[in-house]
Amino acid sequence: MKHSQPAQLSYFFHEGFVDIYNVVSGAFKPCGEVIVSSAEGIAEAWSDFWENIAQIFEFDFLAFLKGLISPVKLGFYLARLVFSAIVTPIICFSITMFQISLLFVFFAITLILFGIIILFDRIYCTINVIATHCPVCQRRFTLPVYVCSCRREHDRLHPGIYGIIYRTCDCGRKLPTTFFNGRHKLKALCPYCKNNIKSGGLHASWCIPVIGGQESGKTCYINMTMMSLQKRALSEYGLQFEYENNGFDEYEEISDLLSNGRVPVKTTDYRLKYYQFNLTPKGATKQQISLCDVAGELFNVSTGSIEIKNQIGFRYANAFILIIDPLSIPQYRDEVSKITSLSEYKGSRQPIDEMVDTFINTLQNMFSIKANVMLNSDVAVIFTKADIPGLDEKIGESAVLKKAPNPDMKIRYKTQNELCEKFLREYNEESFLINLKSRFKSIQFFTCSALGHIENGKPFTALKVEEPFFWLLRKKSKVIEKAIKIRGK
Repeated sequence: MKHSQPAQLSYFFHEGFVDIYNVVSGAFKPCGEVIVSSAEGIAEAWSDFWENIAQIFEFDFLAFLKGLISPVKLGFYLARLVFSAIVTPIICFSITMFQISLLFVFFAITLILFGIIILFDRIYCTINVIATHCPVCQRRFTLPVYVCSCRREHDRLHPGIYGIIYRTCDCGRKLPTTFFNGRHKLKALCPYCKNNIKSGGLHASWCIPVIGGQESGKTCYINMTMMSLQKRALSEYGLQFEYENNGFDEYEEISDLLSNGRVPVKTTDYRLKYYQFNLTPKGATKQQISLCDVAGELFNVSTGSIEIKNQIGFRYANAFILIIDPLSIPQYRDEVSKITSLSEYKGSRQPIDEMVDTFINTLQNMFSIKANVMLNSDVAVIFTKADIPGLDEKIGESAVLKKAPNPDMKIRYKTQNELCEKFLREYNEESFLINLKSRFKSIQFFTCSALGHIENGKPFTALKVEEPFFWLLRKKSKVIEKAIKIRGK
């Protein structure tokens, strides 16, 4: 019998029913055989009786004796027929029903246990938001494909007809079917592209693409945020940082460059590049974070309109970070060029309204929604390069503290939004602002400096890169929100 899984069906969903059949057939089959043989014996005895009666009149003494025996045989077979057709079936039926009742009670208890295990497994996965974002095919899934040591692949390794707590692979090895008893310890693969999945799928997963124009500082922001978290996550927030080298990012190489005061080359990859790490409170389920980088040219109408449609990772994103290089705003760039050299900041020249229009249109098409429908996404809008002379006094920390010295975060966030919105209007980017505010469920403006200073050979020091990241993450992960609240952050 072929199965959809390379495993043996559970006793309770196959062999158990075979046993019930064998109990019933084993009990009544002998009765049927006895009834048939008794009926044949009656027919034979009846035939012998009349044959021998006829020979009595011929004064055949031997026939006379046989004639006396025939009624005895007839009575014996008749009694056996009655007993095997009525009495024995009643006895067999009673015994069989008792056996079947015991089996069904056992089955019922097992099925109740089966339901409880499934329920607990589903509740656990739901409460802990168990999921995985694949860095290769960009898809999101809840259960990987698990691989037995014999290399057979099990794509539905959960409590079911192949086993409740364990299932038996065709090779004979027993495989756990839940996270409670070690399913995550098996080798795990993406069900779509068969990429290797770390942690066996036992983690919550939060995907946050970082959007921005060319030379806006996306790569530096992502890597400096990770470097900052690696140093401070445990001491400042009580979160354990664990970098996951998926083989598709360049965190180790780029962090080495940044630590030595050198800026990495701009991203040219048109595919989303997943920088993955775990950020987990003590005793909690792992929280896997994916910060996704991509070339700014992807948001250029003329060069990236085709490629951007293939980035299905946007569909499975939990939130977005939108990077704005202040130097991509023409009037502000002209103003800054009068007081410092723009080449030191490698400013972006891509219009921010074009960039965000391309991005919004992509999401509309992916979710098949109309232009007047708001996108159900949270967006952290970050003005980078806050170390540009005079920018901090306009929209940065200094400006916020001057206008709202109250430490209450709601007031600070409101003030930050007011300053940044005023900045955009002042430099004729109101259309960008209106488009952004009318299309996304919630947005919050931030300022930061991913590098802290221009490239001068000294190690870079990130300023306020974590705040927008945590603003988004706290909206999504209750575990991280609780851990940060305990720290009074």
